This record gives sequence, C-alpha cells and structure tokens, in this order.
Amino acid sequence: MTPTPLSDGKSQAKIDEKAKQLEEQGAMIKTMNKQLTHCESDLQTHMDLVSTLETSLGDSEKNLRKARMHATELARERDRLNGEIETLRKELTETKREVLNVRQSKVEEKQSYEQRLLDEERKAKERARQQLISRMDELPKRKSKFACF
Repeated sequence: MTPTPLSDGKSQAKIDEKAKQLEEQGAMIKTMNKQLTHCESDLQTHMDLVSTLETSLGDSEKNLRKARMHATELARERDRLNGEIETLRKELTETKREVLNVRQSKVEEKQSYEQRLLDEERKAKERARQQLISRMDELPKRKSKFACF
C-alpha cells in the first residue's frame, strides 16, 4: 500500500497533534518539577521550623520544670519561714507576758518591802514611845526615893 496524500495529511496531523501533546506534557512536567522542587523546599523549611520549634519546646519544658522546682523550693522556704515567724511571735508574746509578770512582782515586792519598813518603823517608834513612857513612869518613883533621905 502506498501512502496517499490524504492519509499522509492525516498522519501528519496526528503526528503534529502528538508532538504538540508531547510539548504540552513536557511543559507540564517542567512546571510540575518546579512546583515539586518548590514544595520540597517549603517542606524542608517547614521541617526545619518544626525541628526548631520542637527544640524550643523541649527547652521551654526543661525551663518550666526548673521553674516549678524552684517555685516548690521557694514555697517550702516560705512555709518554713512563716512557721519560724509564728514561733518567734509566740515567744515574743510569752516573753512580754513574763516581763509584765516580773514587773508586777517587782512592784508588789517593792510595795511589800516598803510596807515592812513602815511597819518596822512604826513598831520601833511604838517601842521608843513605850520606853519613854516607862522611863517617865519610873522618874517620879526615883524622885520619891531621893526625897526620902
């Protein structure tokens, strides 16, 4: 069979159409390769970002654990110091009470001592008065003895 011009035209049209399709597909492949390269680049960028974020998250979690431990230590120290403050307040109150008691007992002791001194002075004065009265009573008796001579 010999090719006829009509069949040659059809074949040529088919070849041209196939060539055009191949060119379009080649352009599409190039475009898709560019998109793929761009997507791979974006993916790598995102993976790097995810890795950086994961590292930051790990660091933040470590820092959070440290901060929580420090906060716990501070809370223990606060509680210990609050207990110490409470103990010191109780001691201060007790000491103030003791000081007041000592002051009161010293005031009472002073008053008792002063009263004792006053009582002793009064008794001494009373004895002196009694002695004076006794001597005064004896004086006329002595005069009468002297008068008998």
